[in-house]
Amino acid sequence: MRNGSKRIVVQKVCAILLFSFIFIGNGYSQGFKLAGIKYANYLKSPLKNVSGNQENSFQEFGAFVNFPKVLKKDTTILINGVGYGWAKATMYNYPMLQTSEYQKKLQSFYYQLTFLHTWNEKWSLVASLKPTIASDFDQKLSSDDLVFQGSVTAMRKINDRLKLGFGIANSTRWGSPITIPVVSLQYKSHRHKLEGVLPAKIVYTYALPKEKWQLGIGYTRSGANFNISDTNIGAFDKINYSRANIGLSANYRLTKLLRLEAHGGVSAGRIYRLIDSDNNVLDFDSKASPYFSLGIALVSPKK
Repeated sequence: MRNGSKRIVVQKVCAILLFSFIFIGNGYSQGFKLAGIKYANYLKSPLKNVSGNQENSFQEFGAFVNFPKVLKKDTTILINGVGYGWAKATMYNYPMLQTSEYQKKLQSFYYQLTFLHTWNEKWSLVASLKPTIASDFDQKLSSDDLVFQGSVTAMRKINDRLKLGFGIANSTRWGSPITIPVVSLQYKSHRHKLEGVLPAKIVYTYALPKEKWQLGIGYTRSGANFNISDTNIGAFDKINYSRANIGLSANYRLTKLLRLEAHGGVSAGRIYRLIDSDNNVLDFDSKASPYFSLGIALVSPKK
């Protein structure tokens, strides 16, 4: 995967980050997240199908900024976004590592271009492209550190409360990048809201009077894929992981622009893999365990 013959992609990263500022504008829609930071902790979890007491845990931090621009008389919206992610995977009592506790720190940088276009009263299109640099940065960057994600979805307005969409997405939510069909759902009635992109996510929220608080319950699949170089774990040069989070959420609107967000519940289906250059896989799947996350978001003012 990593060798001297592969071109370094630092110039590409700089070009992507520079391009993200070309379309900065001041158009946005109600409730849209303009920026945010988030911390998540996946507590220590025992491995499956092992005789010892091997465990793993994860901590994650993320930050992002979005720059929306309304075009063509409000029928088209272009969103440029940049983001940073940091993850620390801790492995406990792994015999192959010959240490009681081993930590691996991983980072990612992404640029995301999202295009939303309304054809008519019934039909609209949402398309997104998200090139991502994901690595441990222990060596110079190469093309193996670059992952392309994206999606295209056609949406139809069924009535004033319901919108349905169908499309295709390439994502690392299941660890390794895969392409899957998706179904988008948006339903809103008074204080009730149901939103989802199946099979990756579905969330129900209820807004309390005065809409300061929003309480919810939902399911989200999350994951990542990183290129690595580490002599402590042998010939493996990729790490990917995935999990299904099922739990409760609470959002509190501090001001017209700031919103606090909290999530907590059970993280199940926890998959952790090491992969070598011949695509040999070493699995370290772990049992379900609690998780929680805290964040703050800058949102568009209510209109």
